[in-house]
Amino acid sequence: MTKTTTQRIAIVTALALLAPMAATAEQKQRPPRPDLGKMAAQLNVSEAALKTCMPAPTKGERPARPDAQKIAGCLKGDNPQLTTADVDQALKANGPKGQRKS
Repeated sequence: MTKTTTQRIAIVTALALLAPMAATAEQKQRPPRPDLGKMAAQLNVSEAALKTCMPAPTKGERPARPDAQKIAGCLKGDNPQLTTADVDQALKANGPKGQRKS
């Protein structure tokens, strides 16, 4: 074999090995974060207050589903009329899309 042929084989082999690794890495990425700006507007609270009240995911763990009741209680200072149902609806409407399995 010539040097050029050997190089081509090495490149094709490397690409064949890297493609599945890249696909696996893409699957392990974190799901997109909810749009807090839209959610804050829907709840009639400041985005800063909402960020304070939203639970932060623990590094290395799958993010837990936010507790609408705790978030509503936390946001009462910004919007006293806010209910748990309002927060639950906003979480569903503004949460990451396409991540749920049927």
